[in-house]
Formats: sequence, C-alpha cells, structure tokens
Amino acid sequence: MTSTTTKKPKYLTLQAVCKLLEISEATGRNWLRLGKITPIVTKDNSKDVYLFLREDIEKLLNSLHDGAKNALKSRRNKTALKGRELYVNYVSRESPNHAAVAMLVKNFKGTSTAITALLCESFLQLLIDARLIKTKLNENFFKAFLEGDLDVSKYEWLLDELINKTSKSALKKACTKLPQFLLRFVPYEDTLGLIYLSLMELSLRRQSGRYYTPQNLTDTAVETLKVCEGRVFLDPCCGSGNFLLRLLKRGARVDDLYGCDLDGFSVTLARVNFVLSGKCSDRKTLETHLLKCDTITSKHLPHIDVVIGNPPWGSCEDPEVIKRYAKTLVNAQKKRPCFADLFVERSLNLLQEGGIVQFVLPEALLNVASHDTIRAFITQNARVKAVRYLGEVFHAVQCPSVILTLEKTSFEGALGDVIVNTNDSTYVVRRERDPFDFNFKITDQEALVLDKMDDLDHCIKLRGHADFALGIVTGSNNGSIFKTQEKGTEGVLRGIDVEPFKINKPNSFLKFVGNNFQQVAPTEFYRAPVKLVYRFIAKYPIVAVDTHGRLTLNSCNLLVPKFKDLSPVYLAAVLNSSAVRFYFEKKFHTIKILRSLLEEVPIPMASVDDQRHIEFLVDELDELNDSDEQKRHEILKKIDRKVAEIYGLGKRALRLIEL
Repeated sequence: MTSTTTKKPKYLTLQAVCKLLEISEATGRNWLRLGKITPIVTKDNSKDVYLFLREDIEKLLNSLHDGAKNALKSRRNKTALKGRELYVNYVSRESPNHAAVAMLVKNFKGTSTAITALLCESFLQLLIDARLIKTKLNENFFKAFLEGDLDVSKYEWLLDELINKTSKSALKKACTKLPQFLLRFVPYEDTLGLIYLSLMELSLRRQSGRYYTPQNLTDTAVETLKVCEGRVFLDPCCGSGNFLLRLLKRGARVDDLYGCDLDGFSVTLARVNFVLSGKCSDRKTLETHLLKCDTITSKHLPHIDVVIGNPPWGSCEDPEVIKRYAKTLVNAQKKRPCFADLFVERSLNLLQEGGIVQFVLPEALLNVASHDTIRAFITQNARVKAVRYLGEVFHAVQCPSVILTLEKTSFEGALGDVIVNTNDSTYVVRRERDPFDFNFKITDQEALVLDKMDDLDHCIKLRGHADFALGIVTGSNNGSIFKTQEKGTEGVLRGIDVEPFKINKPNSFLKFVGNNFQQVAPTEFYRAPVKLVYRFIAKYPIVAVDTHGRLTLNSCNLLVPKFKDLSPVYLAAVLNSSAVRFYFEKKFHTIKILRSLLEEVPIPMASVDDQRHIEFLVDELDELNDSDEQKRHEILKKIDRKVAEIYGLGKRALRLIEL
C-alpha cells in the first residue's frame, strides 16, 4: 500500500494566513497595515493581490506560541532587544528602495564605520540617479570619492557632515566590504532615514526614542494645512525632515520652512533630503533653516505661524536639563516631565494669536492623569480645533496615537467646533462641554446617552455598596498552580474562565494556604455565599455570579454586593449590559477593569418585578446546552433590552449602544 502527501502551497492568501494564525480577517488586515505580516504584491486584472510566503507565516506562528514570554521581557528591558530590523512602512511598499533596503538590513553585519560608508554611498547613488551630479562610473561611488576620482562639487560639505570624525582610511577599508546594492531616486522619499534607522541597533533605537515618522503618516498630518507664500512652518524636532519634505511636495517654499533637532546627524539627513528634492542646495540657507539646536531653549527662532511634527514621547531623565527647562515651562516642574508635553507648551509659547500647532502625539495625552498639567495649559492658551485618532501606527510601538490640532488663543477656556476623525467616521463635536474634557471619541449623540445615564434620579453606585477584592497572586505560578487536580488542591478561576453570566470549569488548581501567597484577600471574600467575579483585563465588564465560594487568581477579581434592594443577578445583568459596555468604552478607554471605574458606573434601581424578570431570563441561560448558541444570543438580547429600558433609554439610544 502506498501513501501520498499533499504538497503544501508555497504562497498563502490573507484568508489562509488568518486561518493558520487563528486570527480574524480584520486582525489580519490590521497586522498587514502595521507591517507584522509582509506580503508579496502581485497583479490580477490590474488589481493588487497580496500573497504571503508560507515559510514566513509558519515562523511567525512558532514565535507566537512562545513569544508572550519574550515580549514581556522586551517590554521590561529595552536593552534585551538585539540586532537590526527593517523599519517597516517608513516608506511606501511600492518604492523600489523598500526591497533593496530590506535585503541590506537582512545581510548587513558591519560596524558604525561601515554604516557611515553605506550612507555616503547611498547619498551618492541618489544624487547621481536624480541627475544632480554626473559621472561615467557605474558603482563604488563613495570609494571613488575618497580616492579623488569623483567630483561632487557643491555637495561635498554634506558628505563631510555624514562622515563627521570617522577616519577616511577606515572608511576606505569599509568600502571594500560593502554589499552590492542599487538605490533609485524617489522624489521626497527619506531613503537615507530608512537605512539609518533600520541599521541602528534595536536597543539603541528604542532607548533613544528615535522613531522617524512614516511617510504615509506625515502625508496625513499635513494634508489639512494651508500652504501659501509667507506662511512659516517649524518642525521643532524634525529628525530627518519628513514633515518638511511633505510640505515641500505640496508647494511650500524653502524660505518658509524651518526645522530643529538636538540630534545633529538627523539634521544632516534632513539637509540631504532638501538637496535631493532639488529645491535647495545652498549651504547657508540649509544651515539657517535646518538647525542643530534644542528648540525648547533656543532664542534664535524666527516668527512662526504653524508648528508641526512628532515630538519624542519619552520622559526627560536628566536633572540638569529638567532644571533648565523648568525656568520657562510649567510642564517641566516635575521629576520626569514628558517630552511631548514640553514641546506642546513650548510650541504654543512660540505662536501669536491664531497660530496653529499640529502634532502627532500619544493618545494618552488626552486622557491619562500624568498629562493633566499640559491639558490645563492647553485649556488656558489654546482651543482644540481637530483630533484624528490613528490607533497604533508606529512599527513595533504599542501605543495609540492622535494628530492633535490646536489654535493659539488668549481667551482661557475657549471652545468651538472640533473636527474628529476616527478609522470609521468623521464628525464634528459641537456640544457644550467642560474645557477640561478632552474625550473627543464621543459624538454629540453619544454624549446625550451618557448624560442621561449619569443624570438618572433612580441610580445608585457601587461605592459604599460592595466589598471589592483582588484575585490571588502566588508570587510564582511554578509549583503553585497545577493543570490537573492534585490532592489538597481546588479549582481556581482565571479571567478567561468568566463569561457573561457563566463560569466555565476551571483548568487551574491551587492549594489554598493564604500566608504563602504574595497577594491574597481575606478568605471570607472568596468564600462569600454570593459574589460577582469579573475579568480584570478587559475593555468593559464581563461578569458572572459565583455561589460556590471559588478562589480566583489576579486575572479574575471579585466584589461582594451589599445592596438591600438589588439582587446580585440583577447587578450582574447591569454590568454585562450593552449600556455599561458603551459607558466604559466611551468614558474610560481602558483595558483594565479597575475598582475605581466600576464605582463610577450608575446602577439603575429596579422594581422587584423587573429584577425577577431578569433573574428568570438568567435561569433560562443556565439551563441551555453549550451548543444552543442561537438561543443564548436571543436571551442575552432580551436581558440587554430590559436593562436599557430600566435605564430609560429609547430606540435611538438603543441603536447607538446595542452590541
């Protein structure tokens, strides 16, 4: 008897990739956008078709299986990140240089001297391809320059800046070991910036916070800005000049563009990009418009109409620098001020009435307590004109971003229409709001629903009406948590075991000896006759009622309700409802269900009959088999609508909040 095996296809479609990785197609498309999966683009009837190498996807799958542990290590210790990687999505994937630089990064093993030689060779290749210098040579241009066989005339000063103090004899030696590669001039593309960042050690890149802004994002960031003669723009942390390049592309004059950066090498790259654009080759102009300086303290900046850019997001750690900044900036008067806050304040101080700041910023600046000071400063000195929510747009950086547009004004607390753009929609916020309210993810209609929930007379809150407790932290799960039930152990709940109104059979077991654990609540909370358990890591409450005195780990917290007139089942129904999910997602933007947030939720008082009606529906849920998904969905919807009715939410509100 013979057996046959089916040969696996070399290439996979996006749908096949998602199936193999066990992710949704929406997640797959997002990974594609963020560069987590890299396609090979082909044409089918003039349309782009994305295919993926099976080998690459299988490697990714293997890394995902044991990558959680490594990912945690890398987040804790930035110096643990070694090697180099292509700065994905920095330039268009359609660029001929994208694949060329990817191959360079993959095979490059040189020192910093070799990187300098490579950047100089790249600059010369681009100058020649752009026809800014002429030569009969076909390769090894930088080696020819060093040996006096290539005349670069008026661009030699830029090569000198790239070389800086590197020994020319060492560079000559490095030239002999450079890999063969070919770059093409693409107008307004920061090709050298792509090479520089990609060849920088990951640990150095992430510790220094050097994340140049990708081309597609800079296009988005400047597309709404009016460009006209005499309107002066400044990028106060210009890096390699990507924002200014996009303005050049839109017709801005070099005379109206200024950029500054503390990193002198980045400013050199910006000057290189201006030269390659063909718009300016004059050394004096470039040196006066693209400055190697600290924008926060510089006293030699021109009159500015618009400040644009993507300031660094990290914290300032140097006490002497903080002390210097604190002389002029209120946001520097703390132990570890955030650079983004400092640049927003400095930029507003540079502007006259009506001037504009348009920055790419961490979304946290709009809603996290540590940024309270800059939000207060904005309220006193500007009004918000527009917010574009971007999500996670930077390669290998897990931090949602926004483009924030501010208009300088002398009227404290000034309000006005705010144009808001999300991935799904564009709308205008016109409602009356507190000047300190920076939550623009809520449309005016959604705000009415939230106000209705907050203003209900017949509501009560959990604060003072429930005992909260955290799940157990063993200190080390190895030797404490068992996958099978051993003698003396009992089931312990994890967050993943909890679904709305349902507790799945636990797959973890624990020997409960309270004093041996790093964190443990009083035993009576775990053993309470009735308690609510809920997932700790979630965007909104996922709650079930426990009547068996089960233990919980720290991914599953609990509360013991103390209401006299509200049943635990009814309370669980409220917390599981679309109304509360809506409330959480719109107000808190969290991934952790904190006690402080649960205590903010308005719980509507309900009649005995309404509570019994909900309890009856929950009993029906308990009697269903796991296979009765359709029936379960129908009952959950009935519970949901009943809770909305008790909140007093009408049909229009229901359309907004329903799952």
